Amino acid sequence: MQQIVELVKRHQKITTRELAQMMDVSEMTIRRDLTILQKNHVIERKHGYAVMEHSMEHDIPDLEAYDLRLASIQNLKEKEKIARYAASLIEPGDWIFMDNGTTVSRITTFLPTDFEYTVLCCSFALMVGMLKFKNIQMIMPGGYYYPVDQTFSSPQAEEFIRCHRANKAFISASGIHRSLGITCINSHSVANKRSFLESSEKKILLADSSKFDVVKANLFAELDNIDMIITDSGIPLNWKEYLQKKNIELKII
Repeated sequence: MQQIVELVKRHQKITTRELAQMMDVSEMTIRRDLTILQKNHVIERKHGYAVMEHSMEHDIPDLEAYDLRLASIQNLKEKEKIARYAASLIEPGDWIFMDNGTTVSRITTFLPTDFEYTVLCCSFALMVGMLKFKNIQMIMPGGYYYPVDQTFSSPQAEEFIRCHRANKAFISASGIHRSLGITCINSHSVANKRSFLESSEKKILLADSSKFDVVKANLFAELDNIDMIITDSGIPLNWKEYLQKKNIELKII
């Protein structure tokens, strides 16, 4: 997609067929990627041509950076299944830590409504999603707001989290690697994640299979810090064997 953006900017306007020929891929592949770029307001499609979105004409976006809109539509079915199972683990009277991330934020669709429990979170999306629940005691530690991933974070929020304890923590990740650990894209999320892990009884990682064998910039945990991983059936076989040897509970939905 980064190459597509550079070609569109260089040629000012270009057809799907021309892009496919230049990149040696099918027109179907180009159309799929153009649709994602258009939804994220990077390019426009006019009269059969792809052109730069007006606001992007002088600034090619870094598509390696985290884009919440793009992340929210990737592997959506898998994320919803993972979130549904995670929500089923909540029990009456539980104290729950909920991390940021597009997989964890899907939990609000499936949260139980027939008993009371407490949720501490730092995500604006989670906060909004839980406002309608009368049975949830919600706690927000506050802090500075980061629009890139709708997270609140600050040293004071980190200390607030550490003053509490949870039965379960639902944690998100952008990358999971055997030797380089569990990583995320945004550095401002690291302190919250570490605080959640250090202050919870059961640490549960919610990650679709595309996150395995991936490394991002910011380390926040080692695999040994995790008790359970919920993922989808796309997880590589060698990872199943590896996690079994590490005594990490693996739930494949």
